[in-house]
Amino acid sequence: MLNAIDAPFRAGADRRSAAMVPSANRGLKSSVATLVDEPIEAGALAIVDFLTFTAQLSALQQGEFGARLRAAAVDGCDSSVELLCRYALHAIAPGSGLRVDEQVRGFRNFYDKHCRILTPEGKVCGFVALGGERQRGTFCVELTGEGCAHVVAWAHTREVLEGWGAKLSRVDCAHDDKEGRHTLADVQRWYDEGQFTSRGRPPAIGYQGFNDGSGQTIYVGKNEGNQRLCVYEKGKQLGDPSSPWVRFEARFGAKYREIPYDILERPWEFITGHYPPLSWISELSTRMQTSVAKAAACMAGSLRHAKRQCGRVVNALRKFCTTPGEFAGAVESLLKAEKLPAWAEGIYQGSALFDPVLRPARDLAARFVLPGDYNVPSSSITV
Repeated sequence: MLNAIDAPFRAGADRRSAAMVPSANRGLKSSVATLVDEPIEAGALAIVDFLTFTAQLSALQQGEFGARLRAAAVDGCDSSVELLCRYALHAIAPGSGLRVDEQVRGFRNFYDKHCRILTPEGKVCGFVALGGERQRGTFCVELTGEGCAHVVAWAHTREVLEGWGAKLSRVDCAHDDKEGRHTLADVQRWYDEGQFTSRGRPPAIGYQGFNDGSGQTIYVGKNEGNQRLCVYEKGKQLGDPSSPWVRFEARFGAKYREIPYDILERPWEFITGHYPPLSWISELSTRMQTSVAKAAACMAGSLRHAKRQCGRVVNALRKFCTTPGEFAGAVESLLKAEKLPAWAEGIYQGSALFDPVLRPARDLAARFVLPGDYNVPSSSITV
């Protein structure tokens, strides 16, 4: 169970806001465009940057076939191991482009066998492991930062893990301050002022790196099995000595506590709940929620105006086109403009941002099977 130190963020994590930012991460690594009176730079929100969890193997592939498949995997059948690994990855990250390596490998994290997880470019970004009596019929999935960056919807991932009764073993949450508004010197000052102190005891602090343009790191706390804050000059570590980019990365382990599923959808609340000096991240998050509400309102208003101005023309096209595919092609070629409206410039969340507005259109599109290039699932419609 969570202990008393978790109370500040636990209350916040239980809140559900109608204007909550969509939990989507499409490989942009903290690049979140916004619409507010004063633009927020990319990286205003925290992201999930590392994930490890375990769950019962019986959660994968139900029914008689699933039982046989799991039994064969436990007995050492490589093809069965690969199938279960593929199933697990597809279940938690559909549409991400991540894939399981065909080669089944040996011992990993105390499991007998594992398959590596690869990005669309073929880079290793995690693994799925299973097998071994000492693991009590569980399997383990690990996604590194590159793997997490390809997860399309963390809300879906959370729902699947809850259904499996999975245990989150480690979750890293990161906020990217690409403008360098807060530096390592600020972290040192907050520490000296006692702002990281809880229960009367200051956490340990450590340093790594050199002041030569290659990037430095400050660690607050040394218990990696519980929680630790890592702040480092990411831009410099990526090779740009003049970059102001600083990453604030909170690492949560399950050694002494249960990590709630809420962390997958609202990671910024966990960072600020554990580290009060970083409360400015929550303030940025609040502004981001306002921008989402504004963008959705603009979308709804634009659709109302569009219906009045060209709704009859669209209806005529629908009447005279003989197939849904022909109608879609006519709209694409005759009505679509190359530029976006000013209020939509730079929005990367796509259809997820406007789901409440576009849901009726998706429900209608799901009734048709579009031929040729227009035969796409309704969930892939983007703004």
